[in-house]
Amino acid sequence: MRETDAVLFDLDDTLIDYQFSRRQGLRAVQELLPALARVALEELELVHDEQLQVTYLLTLDGSLSYGDARLERMRGICRRYYLQPGETAIAKAAAAYAREQESNARLIPGVPELLGTLRRAVKIGVITNGSAAAQRFKMERCDIRPGDFDVVAISEEVGAAKPDPAIFQLALVGLGVTADRVTMVGDSWEKDVLGALGSGMAAVWFNRYARTCPTPELAAEIRGYEPVGDVLEALGIQAGKG
Repeated sequence: MRETDAVLFDLDDTLIDYQFSRRQGLRAVQELLPALARVALEELELVHDEQLQVTYLLTLDGSLSYGDARLERMRGICRRYYLQPGETAIAKAAAAYAREQESNARLIPGVPELLGTLRRAVKIGVITNGSAAAQRFKMERCDIRPGDFDVVAISEEVGAAKPDPAIFQLALVGLGVTADRVTMVGDSWEKDVLGALGSGMAAVWFNRYARTCPTPELAAEIRGYEPVGDVLEALGIQAGKG
């Protein structure tokens, strides 16, 4: 079995329960924009994610500020449903989303115990796409301290985003470990699993919602972090190491 000397984690929906906090934010939007109350929350979540991907690229190249991106995402959702609520209503909805999403940040069950166990055994790090301010704020709200990790690579700060091999290579430099001794854990098959494999790392797919695995032979799969012994086995770490 391949041995692991370092583990890298995605942040959103891998360590932090982003789905939960996003849904709280979207519920607040539905209250302020009643026409959206008829839209299933799961559908609204997908539309929000589409808008998030578009505005993320614009914030990454500096053409859109984080605050303006938040407004543009809300405008995009309204356009999708042919709504014209006006800029004041847009601003109120965007602010309500941010308030509720931020105040409902929480870790996925089992994360504190897993990270504590891993710190005693291997090096650990985070690779995440997004705004540096937003990602670091989430970590702070969830009591994940950057100093507890050997490396934290945020796309805005390093100038590359998963699945670009550049962000994985930068993380490897920070870890001081060769790719063949590193395992990446993440919920995105394309960005986390394929990105890690393309950089010479092993990968574990965090499939919390029991989606169909595109290519099971490429990566191990876990659906939660409890019990921690099972997770260590999937990561290729012997219990008691360290």
